[in-house]
Amino acid sequence: LSEGAVAAILERAGEKAQPVAEHIKGQVITGQVVKSDETSARVKAGNWWHWVFIGAAGVYHTIVPTRGAAEIKTVMGSLWVEVWVCDCFSAQLTAPAKVFQLCLAHQLRDLQRVIDAYPQEHWAIAMQALFRDAIHLRNRFEEMKRVGFKRRVTQIENQLDRLLEEPVLSNAARKLRNRYWKHRHKLLTFLYYPEVPPTNNVSEQALRGSVVHRKVTNGFRSEWGAKAYAALQTVIATAKHKGEE
Repeated sequence: LSEGAVAAILERAGEKAQPVAEHIKGQVITGQVVKSDETSARVKAGNWWHWVFIGAAGVYHTIVPTRGAAEIKTVMGSLWVEVWVCDCFSAQLTAPAKVFQLCLAHQLRDLQRVIDAYPQEHWAIAMQALFRDAIHLRNRFEEMKRVGFKRRVTQIENQLDRLLEEPVLSNAARKLRNRYWKHRHKLLTFLYYPEVPPTNNVSEQALRGSVVHRKVTNGFRSEWGAKAYAALQTVIATAKHKGEE
């Protein structure tokens, strides 16, 4: 096959996949929980952004020129969800959701950087331990009695409030403490919703292939290539998500 023939096949495949991808998007955004992330992409030598939106019904990919909150509005339309799982990126925090869950994997890494730089920063050590305890508690949800689980949740909530009032030694720790003050109600949402994960690792993993593609090929030469890639990724990732490999 010539390079042109391969390109034509991929273009037709992308066109066929597009309606299916739009149907999957509709299923994702009408769910109760959406997990989302974004990463840079190269299209026609310009900077674009690859977004992913994951729900119980599937995985929706889209590659667009913007990283702004407008893209979330475009995808979601007038719909709202119960919980939005994401990082601290400002555009993500404008998503139409009743409550948010910040990715604790990001917070654990940020805290570890503080600990590595300032080994005597006991606040960061204690906060990291608290987040890990909360995740461990969530993993034991099915095996614990509900009364005992709720009691431990209350204890963790109270401990978090106490830690937010404790002094810190470094500016790096102070920056994180200020972040947690600001987003206090977004840190432990997963303890109240069994279907909500404490991290957004699944979204990062969904974008990993795009990152590798960008590094190996330096991106897409055409807009149709980016759209075809996103549509095909949506169909393939959703099939895997549903165990239809």
